[in-house]
Amino acid sequence: MAAAYAQLIREAPDDFRIHTSLFTDPAIFEEEMRRIFEKTWVYVAHESEIPTAGDYRTTYIGKQPVIVSRDDEGNIHVLLNICRHRGNLVCRDERGSAGTFRCNYHGWVYKNSGELAGISHPQGYPESVGRDLSGLLPAARVATYRGLIFASLSDQVPSLEEHLGAVRPYVDLWADLSPVGEVRAHRPHSFAYEGNWKFQMENGADGYHPRFVHECAFQTMAHFLSRPVRDSSGMQDIGAIRGFPGGHSILERPGMVGIDPSLFREYTDLLAEQHGIERTQRIIAGYNILIFPNVYLMDSNIRVIQPIRLDETVVHSHYTELCGIPDYVNVARLKDVQWRLGTTGLIGTDDMEIFAAAQSAMQASAMPWLRLSRAMDSEVIEPSGERRADINAESSQRAMYREWLRLMSAS
Repeated sequence: MAAAYAQLIREAPDDFRIHTSLFTDPAIFEEEMRRIFEKTWVYVAHESEIPTAGDYRTTYIGKQPVIVSRDDEGNIHVLLNICRHRGNLVCRDERGSAGTFRCNYHGWVYKNSGELAGISHPQGYPESVGRDLSGLLPAARVATYRGLIFASLSDQVPSLEEHLGAVRPYVDLWADLSPVGEVRAHRPHSFAYEGNWKFQMENGADGYHPRFVHECAFQTMAHFLSRPVRDSSGMQDIGAIRGFPGGHSILERPGMVGIDPSLFREYTDLLAEQHGIERTQRIIAGYNILIFPNVYLMDSNIRVIQPIRLDETVVHSHYTELCGIPDYVNVARLKDVQWRLGTTGLIGTDDMEIFAAAQSAMQASAMPWLRLSRAMDSEVIEPSGERRADINAESSQRAMYREWLRLMSAS
């Protein structure tokens, strides 16, 4: 199979193409769940979602259901959400607080650390039943970085810090949007679209499409929000695209957050007091940061990509409150993210329409190759492996698919 996947991505010095079967072949989708989501680090939650002992939330690693819990001692666990008896979901609630999880099928009970706490009516079983079961199956690896919780179902992964690699300093910039380095992720606005998960993965670090896809949104904002359209095509050609080893990517656009500068004065003074003026300018520069394969860190939200089927994806957009800043600044940030993102905004709906249209169009088998070669001849390649180009480049997408191919081709 490794050789077969290598035939689906073609890279030459001046050309980069991917095959449409990456979006249309159900067998490839199932292999992505096994070879990517089950073999690397995957974002599962933010620490602020389970702040105290007993707190939990449920989510997925690929298609596998998991519980992210904080036990009575405050330790974080990521547990497969499947009863060791008959395979039922142990926890059906999205979030809550509990000392134990009780399967509602036959009443088996597990501690919030995952240990098997009790078997209902044990007298019906041989005495040995349960002794070989430690409890709910844990993820092979769990680690946190700057409040972000990641898990891997494979123990053959590098440390989380190694996985983040050269994108790690940008994660620090994102976390340091709070002068005290603390962010609270709120309950998500969740929405689904009829398209492959990789459309959303590509889109968040794509600076080429906004002037076309969001032209009407920019005009509407200019009219009703008194925000000028920044050039005749809707966006300025400022900023950069960065692609990293490991598939991580960044769209960097100064001024991406459109809050009244007068509201920023007190906030930026707090940042400058903590970090100095130069680092403060880097912190507020404006980044969309993809941590491959499933999470974007944006100025005001964490966007989590959850594959459902080949042509169905759910996106969870968590507004992130910054600690240590005036309340009115957070209110302004919330209003800003509301009109821009998700199904309640002016921009997210445009993207979902494009995703569905692309999923439909790629059924045209006579046109099997997609081109991602923009700015290949002008990339700056750093010693770290980072590739940087202008805001309209496709360096980020190429980085994603290089990592896609590496993982899909691994033995």
